[in-house]
Amino acid sequence: MKKRYMYSCVLSIALFLITFIILDIPIYISAPLAIITYIAGILIFKEKDIRTYDPKIIMHYAYLISKIDNYINIVKDKTVKKNIKDISSKSEKILIKLEQKPSKVTQVYDAFDFYLPFAIEMIEHYLSLEEQEKLTAKDQKYIEEINDKLDYLEGAIDKLLENMNYTKTLDINSSIEILKKDSSIKVPEKSGKESDKDA
Repeated sequence: MKKRYMYSCVLSIALFLITFIILDIPIYISAPLAIITYIAGILIFKEKDIRTYDPKIIMHYAYLISKIDNYINIVKDKTVKKNIKDISSKSEKILIKLEQKPSKVTQVYDAFDFYLPFAIEMIEHYLSLEEQEKLTAKDQKYIEEINDKLDYLEGAIDKLLENMNYTKTLDINSSIEILKKDSSIKVPEKSGKESDKDA
């Protein structure tokens, strides 16, 4: 959840509790006040979600990309290997372009906070399954569909790369939701500031 929505929600709930429960103001007055406060809070706390170009976060993304790139030497399947190479190379290009167009920082951060850890978890899961002698039907299906999953992820990163040349905003959230639904992998969401501690 975006910080501005979270803060606005807390503020509106607090106001509702104070007006309706403590001050005993009728609900037909307390509820609209809470709604107005929520909408106003979204505007007031808008700056909480503005992200800036941070070399530490960029270094963390570079680390994750290099980690993805290292899998190219481990994976045996040529198609999987090619997909991983495309993901890492296009991600590198995005970081280079981001230095030239820092105005795209929020889009890139929002995408990379999910895409890169997701790619790593997906590939590592694939490699762990390859080492197992006995696989469940679900695991076998995952191995068979790994290229479809990587194709979609590569496509999402490719759209982000293309978007770096335009002023329009890319809908990152829809791609993330599709990837979440289409995978058995559960990747914890991280914000850029939290994730750079891992680098």
